[in-house]
Amino acid sequence: NNMFNLRNLRLNLSNVAPTTNAKGLAVNSVREVYETDADGNRTGIVKEYVLECAGYRGAVLPVKFPTSIKEKFQEIKKSLDTSDVMITVNFTNLKLTPYALLTKQGTVLSGVSAKADDFNIISTSADDFDIDVEM
Repeated sequence: NNMFNLRNLRLNLSNVAPTTNAKGLAVNSVREVYETDADGNRTGIVKEYVLECAGYRGAVLPVKFPTSIKEKFQEIKKSLDTSDVMITVNFTNLKLTPYALLTKQGTVLSGVSAKADDFNIISTSADDFDIDVEM
């Protein structure tokens, strides 16, 4: 079978970003993913960090990171929680993997999973420009 499989498809940032020349992605929100015990209950141990980023046509691309980025994660979480800022990040070793899975209902669930080793904030801007300027 010489069909071209999804796993052979090479994707890069320009395939998922709002524009093809984007240097990074805007972060919508962040979350922690926790380990689970044998019974499937959540433990207090963080398994990975996720930045939910704004992708092409408004699609959300969750990018997963190892626990080694904890400090940067907490910084970005604090910024997003405390102010109306738009934070754009770029990635170190971004790996984008397309997938297609058959559900129990017989429908196909497809998308792109994203992992990276690290991120850097490349821009931060205030979302609201409702600033009164006295002349």
